[in-house]
Amino acid sequence: MIVIKSTVPVGFTGKIRKKYSMCNIIFSPEFLREGKALYDNLYPSRIIVSKSENGSTESSEKFADLLKNGALKEDIPVLFVDSTEAEAIKLFSNTYLALRISFFNELDTYSEMKGLNSRQIIEGMCFDPRIGNYYNNPSFGYGGYCLPKDTKQLLKNYQDIPQNLIEAIVNSNATRKKYIADKLIEFGRSEKISGKITVGIYRLIMKSNSDNFRQSAIFDIMSELQAMNAEVIIYEPTVSEDTFYGYRVEHDIEKFKEISDVIASNRYAEELNSCSEKVYTRDIYMRD
Repeated sequence: MIVIKSTVPVGFTGKIRKKYSMCNIIFSPEFLREGKALYDNLYPSRIIVSKSENGSTESSEKFADLLKNGALKEDIPVLFVDSTEAEAIKLFSNTYLALRISFFNELDTYSEMKGLNSRQIIEGMCFDPRIGNYYNNPSFGYGGYCLPKDTKQLLKNYQDIPQNLIEAIVNSNATRKKYIADKLIEFGRSEKISGKITVGIYRLIMKSNSDNFRQSAIFDIMSELQAMNAEVIIYEPTVSEDTFYGYRVEHDIEKFKEISDVIASNRYAEELNSCSEKVYTRDIYMRD
């Protein structure tokens, strides 16, 4: 039995089976959150495993049992589906999460531009149990290992299939990052009337309790800022070098705060309290 446990296009498993003349290749999507991978392995929300090409679940059940035996949670929902359906579940799940992030980010953009209180609107909405009080904290945009590539992969799978929403999710994230860059320059101008704006980037990490900043939304914002002739400096304790992809890294947090005209903080931290008047964030709930 060969198990594919990764993000792949819809139809990939079937192509691999045909290429290697093996019917016993199965696909099992993972649903691990950034910074909470161990917890999600021990307490999985669900286990999804594809059937073999002939529709058999014998091998699939064995693999699902391995996952269940490694977990602490009991009564884990298990679903056996065709390989293309398992692939689609992964892509549609992450694209829905990206949709939810984008929705609340666009709500926040509207509120900020209209002088409204984002928190009041979000809380009023989320009292509705159909909406729920989760995945609703505005941010600088979604990023990380899965959401950017899965939304784009799903959009690619929609070739020749009518759609508007999937493409809009991808475009919305790009629009949000451009908006954040514009607001940082505007915020910095209020502190420094003329001359080059120095924008401090407080942490590159995408989420709290994480040391990963792969595909973090802040990188596109930094590129936008650089294109607008802003000086960009980084404070990121996990980076030991003095430069990172051509950007200056400041290792002393106090000096970083002093030389920054405005500080971009996707998720607020208490060590910024002493310069809170310089901090631009859309973090309402102090959580991801």
